[in-house]
Amino acid sequence: MRPFAEPPAIHAPPAARRRVWIAVCLAGPAVVVPWSAADDEPGKSLRAAAWKLEAIELRDGRRLEGLITAPPPGADADADVTFVQVVRRPGRPTFMVTWGPLAGERVAAFDRLPPAEHERLAGRIRGLRDDKARRADLEQSIELSRADDAAPWRHVADEFVLESTTDPGITREAALRLTQLFGALANLVPPAVPAGPPTTIRLCGSHAEYLAEQQALGIRVANPAFFVPARRLIVAGSDMPVVVAEWRAAAAANAAAARRLVELDRDLNPRLKQLAADLEKQGMAPGGRAEVVQKARNRWQRERAAEQARIEAADRKNENRVAAARRDFYGRLAHEAWHAYAASRLRPAAGHGLPPWLDEGLAQVLESAPLEAGELRLDAADPSRLTALQALLREGRAPPLAAVLRAGGDRFIAGHASAAEDPSHAYLVAWGLAFDLAVTQPLLAPQAVVALGQGGDGDEVARFERLVGVPLETFEPQWRRRMAALRPSAAAAVSPAP
Repeated sequence: MRPFAEPPAIHAPPAARRRVWIAVCLAGPAVVVPWSAADDEPGKSLRAAAWKLEAIELRDGRRLEGLITAPPPGADADADVTFVQVVRRPGRPTFMVTWGPLAGERVAAFDRLPPAEHERLAGRIRGLRDDKARRADLEQSIELSRADDAAPWRHVADEFVLESTTDPGITREAALRLTQLFGALANLVPPAVPAGPPTTIRLCGSHAEYLAEQQALGIRVANPAFFVPARRLIVAGSDMPVVVAEWRAAAAANAAAARRLVELDRDLNPRLKQLAADLEKQGMAPGGRAEVVQKARNRWQRERAAEQARIEAADRKNENRVAAARRDFYGRLAHEAWHAYAASRLRPAAGHGLPPWLDEGLAQVLESAPLEAGELRLDAADPSRLTALQALLREGRAPPLAAVLRAGGDRFIAGHASAAEDPSHAYLVAWGLAFDLAVTQPLLAPQAVVALGQGGDGDEVARFERLVGVPLETFEPQWRRRMAALRPSAAAAVSPAP
């Protein structure tokens, strides 16, 4: 899909303005080797490092990983045990389960960390708990302003200025999420240049408004969001207002139905007494009256249980729909926020920015990365993208890596709207390359990302070979085999749930 005539550039430049690069030699030749947790030190990989956890082994054979909060080392063997289990499933938010106090005789063995690592783990757990506990308060502390009742809401932060025509609740939530997101991006790849003017982010409250923004900018894209580098502008469409409004209406209707059930249940005994009295007036024997009354009670209990189940199922379905809309919405914002951050904080004045394959590839990887306590966790493949890429590889439809590495930004625009409809399939391959180098074979240290954005002369294939340390004809078949064998849950170990 193409912009209107003479538009401002969208987050990757057209082929006519293809970037020219110099080959950057990173520190030492990088060799493609299997990843191990020992190599995943801060600053050496974009991959979310595995946490070092303590463990207890219960006498029933279970081993639980997390933090031993009591007893301290050297305490009596029979002392009660308090333990915070940490469960970090790849690609999913971390959750914690507090065990205890457990009687000391239930614990067969302790596996403790050294004191410094114990304190580091305790700090991480406090950070997660504080992050979840204070999120609602922080949202309410977000300051919004607008010129008049018809003007958009506005929030000013260090890295961005948010303009939103969605309701204040969604706007505050987005402002908090964006604040956390830009901070997490800086933690993932520290900025290489000083901050410039903030990025403007416009959240459109309707599809019609989103189309109007495109028309005003002279841009026509099917993407649900886009970034205009020349204006430092992100524009995002969202169905969140509609979804949230429908959820609120459905929740109110279901709550009313639940209240009606309670009222009917409260009136059941008087109604059954009246039924028994009517049957007595009709001359029915006591045994017959009792049987009829009991059948009526049983029928009501079945109806009440069915209606209660229907209400609960409807609530779950509605909540899941809102959660899915929220994930999609913030995934799109994470994608475009990466483009904005890379363009403003990783590109030197004389440079040309990241290669399009890496810029688009990492943006896709970040879409599905959980954001927790200031960290974007890159530890799992997005299942839908992985399935689609594996189909391309299996059917022989994936373009050669050399073509993807040398592609201009315009080749990725169609895939940005829908990877399944991208005729070149370069978009999916860029995701697979970025995921492989960031997570599966973590060669993309923050310094390497910055170096790749320096610009200059040279062929993209040669620069890529310097990064991976082997010729492309050696790397490509290995990469294809890794992608074909990858499973969504294979990126990190899982601590067993209770």
